[in-house]
Amino acid sequence: MNVTLSPRERTAVRFTLLTLPIITVFVSIFLVGYVANLFFNILVMFFLAWLLAFLLDPVVNRLVARMPFLPRGVAAALVFVSVVVFAILILAAVASSVISSLTDILGSAATIDDAIAKLLAPIQTQINHAGFSINLTTAAHDLILSVTANANSLLSGALSSGLALFSQGTAIIFIAVVFVANKGRFLAFMRRLVPRDQIDLYDEFVSATSHSFGGFIRGQFGTAALYGLIVGVIGVVFGVPFVALTGLVTTILQSIPYFGQLVSWLPLMLITLIFKPDAFVPVAIALTVGLLVMQNLVTPRVMGSAVGINPVLVLAAVFVGAQLAGTFGAIFGVPVLAVVVSLLDTYLDRMGIEDDGTPERMAGGSKPGDRGREPKGRQLRREAEDKLTSDVAAEEQAQAARP
Repeated sequence: MNVTLSPRERTAVRFTLLTLPIITVFVSIFLVGYVANLFFNILVMFFLAWLLAFLLDPVVNRLVARMPFLPRGVAAALVFVSVVVFAILILAAVASSVISSLTDILGSAATIDDAIAKLLAPIQTQINHAGFSINLTTAAHDLILSVTANANSLLSGALSSGLALFSQGTAIIFIAVVFVANKGRFLAFMRRLVPRDQIDLYDEFVSATSHSFGGFIRGQFGTAALYGLIVGVIGVVFGVPFVALTGLVTTILQSIPYFGQLVSWLPLMLITLIFKPDAFVPVAIALTVGLLVMQNLVTPRVMGSAVGINPVLVLAAVFVGAQLAGTFGAIFGVPVLAVVVSLLDTYLDRMGIEDDGTPERMAGGSKPGDRGREPKGRQLRREAEDKLTSDVAAEEQAQAARP
């Protein structure tokens, strides 16, 4: 049966066909966001476990390669236990440094009020020089009285929060150990579930995720730790108090892409200005030299091969990630975008769309040296297949070497 449509009806049909996919995409995003919000805490736990597994998987691979008789699960557990012990030692060192600095500042204070007055004396001096009439000792004394009056409720809340944090942290570590221990089997199983005509796309996704996400995360946290080490060394050299705490805060701030670099210098400079003002100028010079060396020599080498994203997109990823998932979204929005960009680039390669910025290429011409070069999509697939094969082979070799 043939139906004849008027021009207005044909326009309406075209408009419907054009807008229907867009509406479907937005509705799908809304539904996925609604479901994700219902299971947000669980999803965050699994995401953090996957991230922790991503960070420590290379260490487990090296340990299994050096000790093939060791089961991969045992190797993963040993690595994670070592990391937990190392983190506890770091926190203990920070606490010891804070106590030592407080002891040096407070000296032999007879009462709590005397201790508060000595601790806040450098800050009070800076406030008085600025011309403000604020008595920090009185404000701190009132705060202590308020905390004492609500001690029971505060202790109860701290205890419940600590138990929840401990249980969630233990669950995250256990899930991460399972991820690392069964990585080869999991990837092989997921590959079997993918339709045969989509296996290439799956391999590209695995390769892009491993390269972009893993490279960015290791590079970001590695450079952040190096920033914290530089701040700690400068603080020790010039006798700045609270060195370990300042280095830890600097590392945490530096872990946030883009914005962390803008504020990570503040903790050391503020502590120096308040408690060691005579060393402010040399500390500022040393920190500036250290930051310049990191920005121009170390960071480009570490992050150069991880991701290459336009700074505008980096800002957008940080803002959108922070809006969706708070601090975690601000930190991990950039590597997620890196995976998306890598997949899009691979898709364009598969479609035969090339762009090197020259009019000849944009017009469809060929560039000298392109002939015989392996396309990026094929290269990603080959790397993913080689990585999967090596992981499975290493696991089988380790199982065969066990008594």
